[in-house]
Amino acid sequence: MITILNEKRGENELFVLSDGKEKLAECEYSFDDAEIFAINVFCEDNNVFRESVLRAALSRLDFAGKTDVISKNPNLCDFLTGIGFEYIDGVGMINTTVFFKNSACK
Repeated sequence: MITILNEKRGENELFVLSDGKEKLAECEYSFDDAEIFAINVFCEDNNVFRESVLRAALSRLDFAGKTDVISKNPNLCDFLTGIGFEYIDGVGMINTTVFFKNSACK
């Protein structure tokens, strides 16, 4: 069974996708600053896993009222742009209210 776990790494939080034996993917973010730092996939390059942990982080931030989320990680630019982040001067930005309103998941 695949689960998403909430963990800590120093001051940052992570959502970890696990099959019960090993990590499949993780999203590291700052709850305080509403910033996505990294998304890692540990098995095959799987965008479903990548998007799952990102959506978990965006949902957590959204429920806390932190609706404007950023990412300064240039390695995430293509992926984040593909799901709706807009980039200005190297900073990706998304409003979670708009993101979830326009999502297929209602």
